[in-house]
Amino acid sequence: MENFIQWNLSFVGVESNGLRVLILFLAVVALYFSWISIRTVYPLTKRWLLLTLRLFVIALILILLFQPQIEQKEVVRLKNKVVCLLDNSKSMTLKGGDTGITRFQLVENFFKDNASFLRELHDNFDVDYLTFSDSIKEISPYDIEKGIALDGTNTNIAQILKLVKKRYEGKSVKGYLVFSDGADTIELPSTVNKPDILGNLTKDLSAPFFTFSPAGNMEAKDIAMSNISYDSFTFIRSLWKADVVIRIFGYKDLRLPITLKQGNDIISSKVLEVKNENELHVELSFTPYKTGTFLYTIALPVQPHEAIAENNQVSFLVKIVRDKIRVMHVCGRPSWDECFLRRVLKSDPNVDLISFFILRTPTDLSEARNEELSLIPFPVDELFTQALSSFDLVIFQNFDYRPYDTSFFRFSHYLNNLQKFVIDQGGGFLMIGGDISFSQGGYDGTAIEEILPIKLNAEKDTIDTSRLKAVLTDDGLKHPITVLDENTDRNAAVWKDLPELDGCNVATQLKTTAIPLATYPVNGDPPLISVQDVGLGRCMAITTDSLWRWGFLSVGKGGSNRHYIKFWQNTIKWLIKDPTLNPVRLTVNKETFLPNEEVQIKIEVLGRNYQPLEGVPLDIDITNEFSGKSIHSARGVTGNDGQYKFTMKHDREGYYIAKATAKKENDEIGQDYTVFKIALENKEFKDPSIRRDILARLAEISGGKYFDLPVKNIEDAFSLENPSIIKLVGKRQISLWDNWYTFLMILAIVSTEWWIRKRSGLS
Repeated sequence: MENFIQWNLSFVGVESNGLRVLILFLAVVALYFSWISIRTVYPLTKRWLLLTLRLFVIALILILLFQPQIEQKEVVRLKNKVVCLLDNSKSMTLKGGDTGITRFQLVENFFKDNASFLRELHDNFDVDYLTFSDSIKEISPYDIEKGIALDGTNTNIAQILKLVKKRYEGKSVKGYLVFSDGADTIELPSTVNKPDILGNLTKDLSAPFFTFSPAGNMEAKDIAMSNISYDSFTFIRSLWKADVVIRIFGYKDLRLPITLKQGNDIISSKVLEVKNENELHVELSFTPYKTGTFLYTIALPVQPHEAIAENNQVSFLVKIVRDKIRVMHVCGRPSWDECFLRRVLKSDPNVDLISFFILRTPTDLSEARNEELSLIPFPVDELFTQALSSFDLVIFQNFDYRPYDTSFFRFSHYLNNLQKFVIDQGGGFLMIGGDISFSQGGYDGTAIEEILPIKLNAEKDTIDTSRLKAVLTDDGLKHPITVLDENTDRNAAVWKDLPELDGCNVATQLKTTAIPLATYPVNGDPPLISVQDVGLGRCMAITTDSLWRWGFLSVGKGGSNRHYIKFWQNTIKWLIKDPTLNPVRLTVNKETFLPNEEVQIKIEVLGRNYQPLEGVPLDIDITNEFSGKSIHSARGVTGNDGQYKFTMKHDREGYYIAKATAKKENDEIGQDYTVFKIALENKEFKDPSIRRDILARLAEISGGKYFDLPVKNIEDAFSLENPSIIKLVGKRQISLWDNWYTFLMILAIVSTEWWIRKRSGLS
C-alpha cells in the first residue's frame, strides 16, 4: 500500500463550452482593437508596455469569468487480494495408505517447499488465510507453522462458499487457493451431482479457484460402516432388522466378522468374505423379548494399518414396545372357569388370544380319518417350537399333557421349550388348577415344576373341595395383582366380600423364591395364588378352577364383575412386565445431548395404589454404559407430587445409564433406568475417500486449476491477474480567483494603463 498526491485544474465559472469559446473570441478581439489603438504610440517600448498591460487585464478578467481552481487529491495504491482456504476437518488427520503421512502434512509441506513463491505472492497481493470445516476462521501464516487444530466434525463446502462470498463482497479478490481432501459431509439425494452443484457456487465469487488435494497414494486404508438403516422402535417378539452398508478401502481377500451386541452380549453375528469389493450390504436381525429402550452396537474388528478405528463401531438406541399382548390359552376341557376367563381375554382390545380346547386326544379311538373329522388335532409342534417365541403369555388351564407325551409328540420336550421361553426369553406362564392340573396333570418332576412358584408332589398333593373364601396374605395386601381398589381398607373389604370358591389343588410346599398372595383356609392354608420371577420371565400359580364365581355370583347378587375383570387385568400386566406397574419411573427430556448440554432427569415414584408417593428417599447413579464408571451420584426425596427432578452436565461423549432406586425404611420400593447419549455428530470418518472430483470441478467452473499434492515450483504453473487499484483517501479545493489580490492586480494594472495612456495623449 503506497500513498501519493494528485493535482487537477478545473474551471467552475462558465460551464458551457460554447460560451467559453465565445468569451475567448471576444478576448482576442478586444486585444486586437487594443493593438490598433496604440500602434501610433512611440517609443516602441511604451507601445509594448501598454499591450502587455491590456493582455494582463484581459487575462485577469477571463480568470474571474472562468473561476479556475486546483483540486488536491490524496490517493493510495492498494493490493489485490488472494485468499488461502485450509481444510481443518478431522479427515485431514488421516494417513495415506502405508506412507505414514497425514493429509494435512502435505499442505504444510507445500508452504515449506514453495516459500519463495509465497513471499512473492505476499509482495504482490494482500493474502488472507482462513481455515474451514462447517464455518470459517481467520488465521495468520505463522499459525500454519505452529500447527492448526484439525477438529472440524463436519465439512459443508456449499456453506463455506456462501460465507466467503459474503466476507469478500465488494473486495478485489483475484484468486482462491483451496487446500482440502474434498470430503464434503452434507448428504444430498442420489440424483443430484454434488461436484456440479458446488462448482456452480464458485461462479458467484468471480475469481478462479486453484485447488490442491492429496494424490492417489494418500487414500486411507479403512473399513467403515458408512450407513445403518434401522427402525428406532420395534415391537416385542417381532423380528428387528438392520441393513448395514460397509465401505472397504485398501483391503481385499479378507474374512471380516460383524457382530450385533446388546450391551456386552452378542445377539447376532456373521462372517463376511471380502474379495475385491468396495462396498458390502449386510442384514443383521434379532427378536427382542423385553420392552424398554436399549442400547445396541454393531462392530467390526480393527484391521492392521487401518486409518480410522472410530467408524468400525456404531451404537444406537432402539425403543421396544408392545403392539398387542399375545396370549396362548390351552385348556384341558371346557368349563365355566375357562368360559369366563376366555370372555375377559377376548373383550380386551389389547389382547390377541389364541385358544385351544382339548376335546379329543391322540388316545381317543376313531375309525374315520383326521381330514374327515370336525375336530382338528392339537397342533403341538407348531405351537411349542415355531410359534412359541411370538407369544407374551402362555396359560395352562386344567391341562394334562401326558396324552401327548408319546414317541411321536414328545410333549416333555415341549415343556423344556416352555421353560426356556420363560427363563431366557422373558415370557409369562400361568397354570390354573383343576382335577388334571399341577400334580394331577403329571407336572411334578418336569421342566414346568422348575419354574412354578410351588413344589409338586404327586404322592402328597390332593384336591380339597371345601367351599371357602380366599384369604389375602400380607404380601397380597400390597402386590399389584391383588390391589382391586386404590384404598387399602376398601381393598381388604373387597376381598372379604368376594364369593366363595369350590376348592383348590392342595400343594404341600411353596418355594422360597415365591410370593404367596392368597391362601385357601383349609388344613395348612395351602397357597391359592402365588407368583415368582424366574430368569427373565415371571410365573404364577392359581390352584383353583372356580374364580369364575367372583364374576358370576357378584353379578347375580346385584353387583358387578369389575373386581373379577380387574384381577385378570392386573395378572396379565404383572406377568408380561407391563411398564405401567413399575412403581419407579425415570425419564430424560430427550435421548441425545451435546457435550455440556443440560440433561433434565425426572423420577416418579408411585405407591401400591399407583398414586404419587411423597417423601421417598432416592439413590441416583449415572454411569458410562461401557466402562461402568460413575459420572454422577446423588440422593433425593420425592415431593408431594411423587416426583424428583434434577439436571446434570457432562463433557465426555458416550452412552450413559441413569438409574434410580427408591427405598423407604430399608424396604426397596423399586428401581428404573434409562439410557441417553452425549455426542457430537461427527460425519468426517463415515467416508474417508478423497473427493478429487469435487475439487477439480470447483477449479474447472471458476476458471482455475487443480493440483495433486505434493507440489513443488508452483510458480511455473501458476499465474494471477494483478491490475492496479487506486483509492481516494482525501481531497481539497484551492480557488485561484476568489481572493483580494486578484482584484487588486486588476485595479493596479488598469490604473497604470490609464496613467500611461493619459501621458501619451491617448483616450
